[in-house]
Amino acid sequence: MTKEEMIPKSDLKRRPAIYDNERARQTLEPKLATSYHRQAQWSEFVKLKEIIGETYAFLDRPLSFLDIGVGYSRIPLWLSQVATWNKVGKYVGIDNSDFCVAQSRRIVSAKGIDDKVEILRFDALDLGNGTISVDTFGKKKFDLAICTYFTGGDFKPDEIKLKTGKNGLIADYDAGALRPNRNFIKVFRGAYGLLRDGGKIVIGSLYQDSDLAKKIQEDFYRRCAMRVITSTKDLFTATLEGFWSERFDENRINEYLSWASPNKVNINPLDDYNFALMVTIDK
Repeated sequence: MTKEEMIPKSDLKRRPAIYDNERARQTLEPKLATSYHRQAQWSEFVKLKEIIGETYAFLDRPLSFLDIGVGYSRIPLWLSQVATWNKVGKYVGIDNSDFCVAQSRRIVSAKGIDDKVEILRFDALDLGNGTISVDTFGKKKFDLAICTYFTGGDFKPDEIKLKTGKNGLIADYDAGALRPNRNFIKVFRGAYGLLRDGGKIVIGSLYQDSDLAKKIQEDFYRRCAMRVITSTKDLFTATLEGFWSERFDENRINEYLSWASPNKVNINPLDDYNFALMVTIDK
């Protein structure tokens, strides 16, 4: 079965991919990251290594990974440079951006880690559309499903349109689209169904719903030459170029993850200044 044959037909109904926009791709460029973003990247990576070590010790075998929104393959690239790589068996990275998929495949090949890493063009929303089976991923389930560097907040509800009104800000939308965000639920409930028993979802970093996180988000997107169209009343930051990223508090996370047993959900800060959170869901 070829990589192309492994893409489900539902993915051929192409939804717009954020990172197929050149300006939006700049959010993945290390040189443009703020000190807050770099700290969040490092903190989530340190905690991810700990989780990999604990899961490896519990299962006593190399682990299989699903990386949701693999971007430029930062996580497998970083893991391949430390001893934790020995705990990785198979690593499948998915992204709905043709540009990111092409970049990731090039990087993975150039770094010589394509014996373990496979990159697929796949829309994460299709994880929860009811038509995907484990056959899509080579008849394998996963030990860890990860979603890092604020990607968990990028799943915009279909009901919210990034159109502007006469004032240049986002046009009125139904706030009920975030009560709850059904696309967020689609992605992570779908990923949960692809986990083996004893596995775990790791949402590596989410923006906290704080004034600081909102300010840093807005400053960051402007640094990436995008025009912010949201204001203080919005629970997310969006740009005219199509970038959208939600902020979270514990109540909203628990509401979005109400399909999981409460004792399986863990929410932990990645810093002590209300910028980023990490969420894990045990199976």
